[in-house]
Amino acid sequence: MEGPHSVKRILIVEDEPHIAQLIAYNLAEAGYQTASAFTGAEALALVEPFAPHLVTLDLLLPLQSGWEVLSAIRMHPRHQIATLPVIVVSALCSPQLQADLRRHGVERCLGKPFSVTELCLLVRSVLEKPCDASWENPL
Repeated sequence: MEGPHSVKRILIVEDEPHIAQLIAYNLAEAGYQTASAFTGAEALALVEPFAPHLVTLDLLLPLQSGWEVLSAIRMHPRHQIATLPVIVVSALCSPQLQADLRRHGVERCLGKPFSVTELCLLVRSVLEKPCDASWENPL
């Protein structure tokens, strides 16, 4: 079982390597462990073995959209994965999109270009919310 001060894991789903690297670097500097997926298939293949506490998700992914990834996460048979906090990082952000995303359990939509400081603060605020006790370690 993890202790209350163990390192939180964040799965970064972003098809642009320089943006994924920017996010990963800044989150690692903030004390988080990260893994990056560049396609929807990679993201879904990593979600169980990496057991993230949070997912940052781009909506414009090749082959499989971020919406499809989000849907697959939300429909996952394991409660801990189906209820993962998700922050969308997308050039598509608009008030209508944010409303649609909220209906799908997305914590927040951060528009591109974004401030890494704002992203780190947002990640911290989401991860500091009380979490489901069953999410100590899903594996």
